[in-house]
Amino acid sequence: MIKGALGAVALVAGLSLTPVAASAAPILGGATAVDLTATSTFQSLGYTLSTYGTASSFLLGNDIVATFLATGGTRNDSTGALLVEHNGSGLNFMSGANMLSIGDFVVDTANNVVRGSATANGTGLGTVSLFNLGANSTLTLTNEAAAAFTSTLGAPNLAGATIGTAQVNVVFGPSGVPEPASWGLMIAGFGFAGAALRRRSQATRLAAA
Repeated sequence: MIKGALGAVALVAGLSLTPVAASAAPILGGATAVDLTATSTFQSLGYTLSTYGTASSFLLGNDIVATFLATGGTRNDSTGALLVEHNGSGLNFMSGANMLSIGDFVVDTANNVVRGSATANGTGLGTVSLFNLGANSTLTLTNEAAAAFTSTLGAPNLAGATIGTAQVNVVFGPSGVPEPASWGLMIAGFGFAGAALRRRSQATRLAAA
């Protein structure tokens, strides 16, 4: 019985030392500000820029600076990589009667890309890769986004063009809480230990009788 109890205790100890998946801190709020350094370029092409949803903007010199509220996401505690969601906000680019809307941005620093939804003249294009995220948080148009600009607004091929820089400021919640599966293993381990110790106690009482 003692051997069984020790085995159960060892099981619990082993569970406590078993590596678990990297913890992730949830993003509770914050915002991402984008300095659209290509504002003058867009204006020279005849585009009008505006924000929609919860986004806001202001002029900084000749640049439009747009701010998008963070609505969720996570930070990988092991790597520091961010996955920041900005649902319900975005940018409109208009040229005459044509409009390309991009929004619901997801900043993914693990893969250095910004994804989001795109709508061309009211027709949804789905979720696309919009910007590559480079050094110093520089945003450059992906091939996919550039194709949408060309087909919707008649723009020249802007693939690889720098459109601005992003500054992400977010608030994190607590992390490191075991996942449900980990809780289940630990509880099972404690149950085995308790059962073994109860059997040992019963055997001791019988021997004493």
